[in-house]
Amino acid sequence: MDRKTEIILAAKHKFAEFGFQQVSMQSIAEACKISKASIYKLFDSKEALLNELIQYNHQQLTNKAALIEADKSLSPAARFERKIVMEIDSFKENKHLIQMLMFSPPFKESSELQRHMNNVRAILIKWHQDMLLNLYGEKVEPFKWDMTLNLLGLLNPYLKMMADGAILRDPADVAHELKLVMDAIVKDKLTRPPLLNEQHIQLHFHADLPDAPGKEELLHTILQQIRGITVTDLQDSSLTEAVDHLEKELLKTEPASYLIEALLTYLDQHNTLKESIRAIRLLL
Repeated sequence: MDRKTEIILAAKHKFAEFGFQQVSMQSIAEACKISKASIYKLFDSKEALLNELIQYNHQQLTNKAALIEADKSLSPAARFERKIVMEIDSFKENKHLIQMLMFSPPFKESSELQRHMNNVRAILIKWHQDMLLNLYGEKVEPFKWDMTLNLLGLLNPYLKMMADGAILRDPADVAHELKLVMDAIVKDKLTRPPLLNEQHIQLHFHADLPDAPGKEELLHTILQQIRGITVTDLQDSSLTEAVDHLEKELLKTEPASYLIEALLTYLDQHNTLKESIRAIRLLL
C-alpha cells in the first residue's frame, strides 16, 4: 500500500468513528505514524483529504464492477446480480462513513465537496444505467433513464435499512429479487413511452455523466496499486522493476504475450499481489 492510500484509509476509519468535524489532521498523522507535515505534502486540507477518500471509494467500486463485466464466463444476469452483491457488500463495509456523509454532511459547508458529491451521484446513476444496458441490451435504450431510477428506487431502501442497523438476508437473495422485479418492469416499459432523458439527469445533478472506465484506465489503476504495494509493503525493487516492464509491454502496439505472462507469473508468487494479478488476467 502506498503512503497516500494509507493516509486515505486511516482518515476513512477516523471520520467514520468520530465524524469529520471531530477528527484532526494530527490524529490521522498519528494513526499513520508520520508527521502532520507529511500529510500536508499530499493533501492541502482536511476537506481535500475527504474529497480524495470519496474518490477512492468510488474508484474501488467502479473498478470491481468493470472486472465483473470483463468476466465473460458469467451470463449477463449473473454479472448483474454479482454487481448488486458487490454494491451491497461495499455499502456494509463503508456503512459508518456513509452515515456520516448522509446525516452530518461536511460538504454542505464546502462548495468544492458539494460539487464533487454531485459528480459522484451522477457517476453512480450512469453506472447503474450501464448495468441495465449490459443486462437487457438495446431494447431498453429508449427508456434507460426510467429503468435506472426504478432500479435505484428498489435498491436504496435496502441500503437505508442496513444504514439503520437492519440485518438483511443474503445479499445474493436481494440481488436475485431485484433482477426478477426489473425483468417485470422491463416487460411493462416496452409498451409505454419513456418519461426521462439524459438532460433531466444532468440538470438534476449539475454534472456530466462520464463513461465507465475503459480497459487501459483499469490496467493503469491496477498497476499503480501494485507499484505502491511493491514500494511500501514489500520494499522489493526487483518487483517494482517487473511492474514497470509489464506496463511498458502492455502499452506497446504489439505486446509480447510470452513476456507479459512471464512477468505476471513472477509477480503472482507474492500473496499480496495475487488479487491484482488476477484482475489483470481478466482484463487481458
